[in-house]
Amino acid sequence: METGLVDDPASRASRDPLRAVRLLTTVFAALGGAALAGNLLFAAGGVARFPLAVLVLLVMASWWLWPRQDGWVAAVAEGVVTAGAALVLPAVQPVLAFLFGATTRRALHGGPWRYPVKSLVGLAGYLAGLCTSLSQADQVDPGVVMAGVMPLLGLVIGTFALHETVRAVGVERTARRTVGALLQATPVGLALLDERGTPRLHNHRAREMFGWHDDTFEENTVPCPHGTPITGCRDGCQSADGPVEVESPAGLVLAVHTGPVEQEHGPDHTVVAAVDVSRRRQWEKALRDKAERDELTGLASRAHFLHVLQEALTLHPVVGLLIVDLDRFKDVNDADGHEAGDEYLKAVAACLSSALLAGAVAGRLGGDEFAVLAPGFEVRDTVRLAKSVLTKLNGGPESFGASIGVAVSQGGAGSAELLRNADTAMYVAKREGGNRVRLFQQEMGEQALARQRDKTDLRTAIETGQLVVHYQPIVDLATGAVTSAEALVRWQRPGTGLLGPDAFIGLAEETGLIVPLGEKVLESACDQAVRWHAEGRSLGVTVNVSTRELSNSGFLPRLERVLATTGLQPGRLTIEVTESVWADEPAMRSLVAVRDAGIRVALDDFGTGYSSLSYLQRYPFDIVKVDSSFTRALGNNGRTEGVIRCIIALADVLGAKTVAEGIETPQQADWLRAAGCSYAQGYLFGKPTEAASWDTRTSVAFPSS
Repeated sequence: METGLVDDPASRASRDPLRAVRLLTTVFAALGGAALAGNLLFAAGGVARFPLAVLVLLVMASWWLWPRQDGWVAAVAEGVVTAGAALVLPAVQPVLAFLFGATTRRALHGGPWRYPVKSLVGLAGYLAGLCTSLSQADQVDPGVVMAGVMPLLGLVIGTFALHETVRAVGVERTARRTVGALLQATPVGLALLDERGTPRLHNHRAREMFGWHDDTFEENTVPCPHGTPITGCRDGCQSADGPVEVESPAGLVLAVHTGPVEQEHGPDHTVVAAVDVSRRRQWEKALRDKAERDELTGLASRAHFLHVLQEALTLHPVVGLLIVDLDRFKDVNDADGHEAGDEYLKAVAACLSSALLAGAVAGRLGGDEFAVLAPGFEVRDTVRLAKSVLTKLNGGPESFGASIGVAVSQGGAGSAELLRNADTAMYVAKREGGNRVRLFQQEMGEQALARQRDKTDLRTAIETGQLVVHYQPIVDLATGAVTSAEALVRWQRPGTGLLGPDAFIGLAEETGLIVPLGEKVLESACDQAVRWHAEGRSLGVTVNVSTRELSNSGFLPRLERVLATTGLQPGRLTIEVTESVWADEPAMRSLVAVRDAGIRVALDDFGTGYSSLSYLQRYPFDIVKVDSSFTRALGNNGRTEGVIRCIIALADVLGAKTVAEGIETPQQADWLRAAGCSYAQGYLFGKPTEAASWDTRTSVAFPSS
């Protein structure tokens, strides 16, 4: 329809206010016109009556041929017929002329500009006929005059009434077109439903939303969530304060608003406004999925996993929890890049998902740490699940070593406590070497608390100067001269005494305190080397640096700042690292930059870790240190002596010096000197002591065997 509204067949006619009037007027006027034509044909009045009768019939025929046409021709024809009939007929018959004139005005709805002309023409014709009839009469009868004037008054009044009606209809149609255009342009589906739920008026958007069809119009309805038409729902859909969300036959999710429409006659109707919220719901679902799912692995996100954990603790008396931490993810990430690391995490997530039992939920807590929730799992079942997960991680083409901590809540424990217990068990598994499962025990919690206290105390020690540096001499085996000293950190812990590095370096590595701790040792050692130089002893200093320190992006700037602040020449500083540095690409890049800056690099504990000739060839070292586990066997194990000779020869080929550690006897020193070892350190030459009490000797003497 031109208004943009679609009516149903039953209600279309009832909303046309002039339809019945036009129909009755046309029928009545047609009878009057036929009577007028008959009078013209059969009454005496000369030859003019025949053309007039034909004209009447032609005008009447135009009603059916051109029902909507009402122009100048019809207006002139009306005037001619009205005036001619008054002249030709033997007696004035104004009623017939009036009725015929009314028929020509039946279609007067195309515009008000034609109406005054038509009215004037009709009135003029009627007056002409009336005046002619009166002038031919021998005597004017007042009754006849009144009979002629009264229809005239009726014609005038009817003309103005019709004019107002037509004008009102025009206003209504304009309003309907305007409102219809607005309703058609709106994205909201609008419909008026009768008491049965059948739409009686709707826009095209409603038709599209609800999937309505003309051939099944009576079956078209607006559904509700309860499976009935919305007007017949007894669960409050029709009178709900807010929108009711339904799924339409067209597959759309619609928010439907309803409201009553009172009718003067008959049952009330219902107006329905439907908004398509499908995209909004899809967007909300995508947001929920994004919030609930880890974007990389597809497992439950940390926030969602914690929410599910809290719900499980509320619903189940027993809840098992696994914390899974990958043992070598950092190595993969550093060696092969972040993309390879991401693929590694995806593969781990797939393994976890495939190992889950019914009811279990896997999530990623962050980085390379995963978790598995097992609601209703007893201790034995949870441990069995953890072992199954570990087997799955190690059973594929690529082995994913992991440390798994297991904790089981048997009532009373909150989510934070359960997570803490599983995390504690996981760290125990990691400290024991990794790639194993550990069930949380109460003593682990006590150990964790003690470890937390140690961590706090160690941080305090770094900040308050409780750390002290001891120095052990390194001796040239050929001359006996003390050439340098290795800086070894100690912790003067209040209430405990002096602690060696084995008691706290692991904790520092684990907690990240190794970075500020290492910086303190480096500053102290460099400053002491400068002091010795000022005292006339040109001694170098060796500082142990962990792989974690080297891989830290701030290591090189800190090193440069310490050298600049203390004034130590780079050539008098030796950075000592272990073989684990080879597995850390960022640390190796830092080490290369250190050597390029003129600082010497020593490889500690050679032969006990990731020893590889290719690494020695790719990354040259200035010093190779022979671990004390080899030197202790000197004189007792021929194979060990052979290994030491090989290390010395290899270092010589690569242009590096060798330092033997753990030398306690002159015989060991003599053997190493004879084998070509460059330097040695151990209790034979001096224990590690503070700089203030360090031996002022510049050389040592030891008996020759």
